[in-house]
Amino acid sequence: MKTPLARGSTSAAVDPADFEAFVGPWVDEMFRAAAAIVGQAEAADVTQDALLDAWRGLPRLRDPTRIRPWLHAIVANRSRKQIRAWRSRPRLVDVSVTQEPVADEGDPGALAARRDQLDRAFSRLSADQRICLALRYSIDLSVPEIAEALGIPEGTVKSRLHAVIARLRASLVEEDR
Repeated sequence: MKTPLARGSTSAAVDPADFEAFVGPWVDEMFRAAAAIVGQAEAADVTQDALLDAWRGLPRLRDPTRIRPWLHAIVANRSRKQIRAWRSRPRLVDVSVTQEPVADEGDPGALAARRDQLDRAFSRLSADQRICLALRYSIDLSVPEIAEALGIPEGTVKSRLHAVIARLRASLVEEDR
């Protein structure tokens, strides 16, 4: 893949169409990762901010073949910032039901309650835990790909995934009591 930026130049020297072609194949994946980490309502803003950061940071991309993990790292950082900003705001719960009820839960109210329970459990996770979970299960990145995107060892990714799944299970069991 050819980078639209020559060494030593700035992002201002890049043609916007070249930048769009360079990052374009990954924008949908960036949005899905952001949606999984911060939610659908905030995903567009996080993705847009991440693309802006990528535009500004393009001169620091050393290896153009590593664009995908680089973009995921930017989305992860933007998502962390968004999560930190939420800590000072009240949480609103969406009680609309957009899915068909499953056989065991024919009551739309029960489905909405379960969805709220999952949302609350997810909201208690740290930004790093959310990011690992989202990259693994929403984007379907492998452990080595997550490690590369986040710049952490594979063992740390495995440990975070194990811990976050255990924490979610425990949180859901505790709420069911």
